[in-house]
Amino acid sequence: MAKTAAEYQRAYRERKAELAKQAGDPTDKISKLPFSDYVTTDGNWPVVEEVLDCVGVTPPAFDADDDKQWREEWGEPYRASIGRAERMVGAFLDAASGLADAIARYKRKEIDRVIADLEASDMNVPAAKKKALAEIVRLNRIRDQLDKQVRWSLSQWKTTGEN
Repeated sequence: MAKTAAEYQRAYRERKAELAKQAGDPTDKISKLPFSDYVTTDGNWPVVEEVLDCVGVTPPAFDADDDKQWREEWGEPYRASIGRAERMVGAFLDAASGLADAIARYKRKEIDRVIADLEASDMNVPAAKKKALAEIVRLNRIRDQLDKQVRWSLSQWKTTGEN
């Protein structure tokens, strides 16, 4: 069966993305100073270390221009310390997203529990009913906040050479 134009286009985009992934970052070819040497002189690095340390995460060390965790099966070129740093950004973002999801689920569950308790409470007394309904409305607003997504602005850290 012949491919549709959309299928040809999808296959082309997939091939192009795979080639870009294998080619690595175009800034690798122009960089003279290894990232491991640069990061120790960057004025922001002590802030990164302090922030991670404050939450009990051991800050990474960039003592040498290497990447001992790199694996060939990832299909990406070995890029030494800059490749490791870029993967760390992705890992931190994934971890932050997963933790934020867990926190939101926990809070929703607790809100739902309190709402169920309020709904099961004695609402025969008008003042108690009014207070309980007001609390349910307040908790529903909080739960609605937890259903929203937030965005953080980050500097672009990966480049592909494409516009």
